[in-house]
Amino acid sequence: MISQPMPITPVPLRNRYLAAFLAWLVPGSGHFYQGRTAKGLLYALCILSLYFLGFALGDGKIVYWRWVNPMHNPDKFCLHYVGQFFVGLPALPALVQSTLQYYGLEPILGGFMAEPSQNVINGLQRYGKLIEVGTIYTTVAGLLNVLAIYDAFEGPAYAELDEAELADSVSADVKLEGLKAEGSA
Repeated sequence: MISQPMPITPVPLRNRYLAAFLAWLVPGSGHFYQGRTAKGLLYALCILSLYFLGFALGDGKIVYWRWVNPMHNPDKFCLHYVGQFFVGLPALPALVQSTLQYYGLEPILGGFMAEPSQNVINGLQRYGKLIEVGTIYTTVAGLLNVLAIYDAFEGPAYAELDEAELADSVSADVKLEGLKAEGSA
């Protein structure tokens, strides 16, 4: 008995650009939009829980952005926010707060995700390595969402088998069937 590879049924994807935008805005939502609910739930659960765990470890003070030129002021540049940004909506208040501060306006939302004062940043050292772990968690959550955004844009990956690989797979199945038949006699 020769077994054939399972036929690939392509997933009908909706607007890929909107799916990618939604996946950036709220992790997993682009997959929900496309009807891939299990994958959307997996991405949302993993990415958002990693982000919020890191946010909690950092006492809510590790997600912020500064509008500085990294070439002129590298010590003040927030490289970690470049990764955190890709979590989408959960990290956007930091960008809004920094933009308001850059233009000399007062922070909104009670200063939520605004750049903390230097005294607050220095005071975070009492948490020890938890601050660094929290920063890494929130940044990695954003970087993982980049993969989810790509998956929402491109859709599922399918392996393309050429004729030689298909023939090898069929002959391997025939040999295995022969071994099973001989071994069971």
